[in-house]
Amino acid sequence: MNTAVEPRVTEYLYQKAAAAGVPLSGTFELTPVCNMDCKMCYVRISRQQQESIAPLRTAKEWLELGERAKQAGMLYLLLTGGEPFLHPQFREILEGLHKMGLLISINSNGTLIDESTVAWLKECPPVRINISLYGVSDDTYGTLCGNPKGFTQTVRAIDLLQQAGIPVKLNCSLTPQNAPYLKEMIAFAQKRNLQIQVAGYMFPPVRKPEHTTDESVRLSPEEAAWYTAYSEYLLVGKERFLEKGCQMATICDPEEDIGRQGDVMRCRAGRCSFWITWQGQMTPCGMFPPEGSPNVFTEDFNTTWAAVKARVAQIHLPAPCADCSAKSICRACGAMVVAESGSFDKVPRYRCRMMQVYPQMWERVKEEIQ
Repeated sequence: MNTAVEPRVTEYLYQKAAAAGVPLSGTFELTPVCNMDCKMCYVRISRQQQESIAPLRTAKEWLELGERAKQAGMLYLLLTGGEPFLHPQFREILEGLHKMGLLISINSNGTLIDESTVAWLKECPPVRINISLYGVSDDTYGTLCGNPKGFTQTVRAIDLLQQAGIPVKLNCSLTPQNAPYLKEMIAFAQKRNLQIQVAGYMFPPVRKPEHTTDESVRLSPEEAAWYTAYSEYLLVGKERFLEKGCQMATICDPEEDIGRQGDVMRCRAGRCSFWITWQGQMTPCGMFPPEGSPNVFTEDFNTTWAAVKARVAQIHLPAPCADCSAKSICRACGAMVVAESGSFDKVPRYRCRMMQVYPQMWERVKEEIQ
């Protein structure tokens, strides 16, 4: 129940699309504005900041883009933000995209979803709404997100969506402020029979103007490794956790090797999926720096997609990562590498340290639960 498992037909479609270079999956980032101010957010800016940079794209522009993307092969579409429900024409956008026959998911913090919103969503239901869960109390939401009523509002939204039969998935990003409540957050999901995806690793806020990471809102590599192991135990149970084992040998500290090329990118980003920022920049995924990216509102969609594919094809990951015994579990993607190190060919030290200590943290969890 609590483990994200993709249907085989979906996996098959992505494999075929990646081989053919078809943009099967897209993300439309409708607005960077959000009613919360989460300390670790990589995209959120205030409405005043947004207006000083550029106006939001209109429903007409997003719908025309949706049609062009669909013609190019897009079937799966994620609507996100910021908080997408804050786009002044969100209903028009969702209704229009829904009529195109696209399989639409929505990322939301849930706090703006009330009875009238759910009644409307039932008329053009998304295949799923992904709701971020930041804690199990209003106090945690106040500290981490700047919304002292956030948990109460989120619970209301989840209950209303479930009552309406609209699928919900929970996303949980761990920070020093909410990690102590991991067990309670997973119990919250289990009580409601909801899938929850827990992220112990937190990307640096690559799209913030300062491009720096405030370590007070990110777990240390050692903490991230422990919480990753502990969350797996909570999700699968003691028996399966112990049966599965650590599945990773201890790795050595990698040496930088700039002269040799590493592996190419093998994730879906820029091979069969793309991300459109609120200003229209097409990137392989939302964690790639958008600077220099082509704009789909001023250029042809197929041309911008070809440019993104070409960019990804030229990226090589750090050479030491190619030989690392932990690479199948670490999954250091191009976005992670450049976010952590500032370059595609430099080792992401934070993630590397997290993987180095993971086996001993797994053993710690094993000792604590036996």
